[in-house]
Amino acid sequence: MAPILASYSVDKCPKVYEEYKFTLPDLYREVAKEELREDEVVREKALAEMRHWIAENPYIFKCRTDAKFLLRFLRFRQFSVPLACEALERYLTVRELFPSWFKNLDCSEPIMKEILENDPFTYLGQDGAGRAVFLARFGRFHGDKHSAIHDSRVMALVLETVLEWEEFQIGGCQVFIDYRDSTLSSFEKWSLSELKIIMDVYSRSYPVRYSEIHAAKLPKFAVPVITSVLSFTNPKLREKIRCYSSIAELEKLMEPSNKPTTYGGTVDLDELNREFRKRIEDQRQIVLGLDGTEIDVEHYAALWDKEEVSVEEDVTGAMLEQLNIK
Repeated sequence: MAPILASYSVDKCPKVYEEYKFTLPDLYREVAKEELREDEVVREKALAEMRHWIAENPYIFKCRTDAKFLLRFLRFRQFSVPLACEALERYLTVRELFPSWFKNLDCSEPIMKEILENDPFTYLGQDGAGRAVFLARFGRFHGDKHSAIHDSRVMALVLETVLEWEEFQIGGCQVFIDYRDSTLSSFEKWSLSELKIIMDVYSRSYPVRYSEIHAAKLPKFAVPVITSVLSFTNPKLREKIRCYSSIAELEKLMEPSNKPTTYGGTVDLDELNREFRKRIEDQRQIVLGLDGTEIDVEHYAALWDKEEVSVEEDVTGAMLEQLNIK
């Protein structure tokens, strides 16, 4: 694993840039070329163009311009520099408009630490295609003790952490969601406005390449909330969501090398959780360093929510029918 830096500079016009070196296994070089159109020439040209755009942008005052950070957006948009710049603007804007959600994401803060230690998210490793595989156990969120914003901050912390991983940027991710042991209060605490923010962010404003999302055992009482979630979700992301009525169906989709013992496999889930929390702790200063970015908020505020996302009732109904929920 590459050494963890304490933080990155947010000076948008540094005098010298550290030379970028591709250090991942050949699998990721192949995926980058085939799926993202990335090679050495394309990458260097795009980084130079994006850095020039940031330097000339009068509305961005401070911003990381190191390769790893900018590649989040370039890989997300398959090295279309205009689209990557647009994605960067949206990402910076949402962090500024909702600082209580997306800033000061400190894993050592007591509530954050408490939620993390309950292990709602587990990094299971990489699958054969190079995708990062994550397990989300919704029942691990405390319905009464923590607010929706508390939970969402943990989600943001996890995303900011894994977005630093180049294998995540290139390979994308596969997500398994286990709704067992979920409580009514875990769903009821989310207001419609909060659901809209969270889904807009994670389906449009964070540069995440979702491959597949598999969810199982959704309780009937959660249907109204999930219906609202789907209505706020980017249509392209909705197409990647599959729902199942049993955990057994979820288990069949997990590769043996990533399958925990509690899901019929051989992997120690507790050990994976300890390792993931350690990686989050190791990157604490990097995540907190993102708070140093600065933009003209008034100028960029109009970007937020300029596109309305809607879903037809029959689309939502069809997805929920996969769970045998009427």
